[in-house]
Amino acid sequence: MGLRDKMRRLERAAEENLVAVELEDGTTARFREEEIFPECFLHEFDRGKRHYDGEDPGPAHPFIEALRRAANPEAIASEHGTFILNLLGEDEVIRGVRERPGPPVKWNAEGTTCE
Repeated sequence: MGLRDKMRRLERAAEENLVAVELEDGTTARFREEEIFPECFLHEFDRGKRHYDGEDPGPAHPFIEALRRAANPEAIASEHGTFILNLLGEDEVIRGVRERPGPPVKWNAEGTTCE
């Protein structure tokens, strides 16, 4: 086995647990799967909480930044789960790009009951 074959084998082994996001500009962003989901979820959950509390939510997780610029986010979701699109959708709500789906929530005069 030559050096080139060893390099290819190492590259494949290194990419096994990576989520590759092809960006619109033709480049690829890669993220380790084990780090994305717990870290990204917790980061975005905290951002959503800060946004809900009226605070500055801060910057998005780098994975969400990459999804914003992804050439085809649906392809990533089909391979790694639709939860990724939920994270991207929540990011769009936080940034004010779109409204939360569903009818608007109305509270009674005391602010205790949702109609």
